[in-house]
Amino acid sequence: MKSQPALWYSQPSLKVVVIFVVLWIFGNGLLVLSTTDFFAIPFFSNVSLLILLLMMLSTFQTGKLIRNYLRNRTTSN
Repeated sequence: MKSQPALWYSQPSLKVVVIFVVLWIFGNGLLVLSTTDFFAIPFFSNVSLLILLLMMLSTFQTGKLIRNYLRNRTTSN
């Protein structure tokens, strides 16, 4: 029996998008808190390239997920 591919990224539902946006906000919020030592230090004073890269890539992927949802929502009707 042939298994179906996972469509949660290419054809996401609203539930998947909401879950990932909440996880994105939570994850990036924790990264900012850990980088700034709970806002005791300014964010850009000790910027770690790895943390910035992680935040940018997660933002990019979350944006792509939202874009896929919007494209499939308008084409499926």
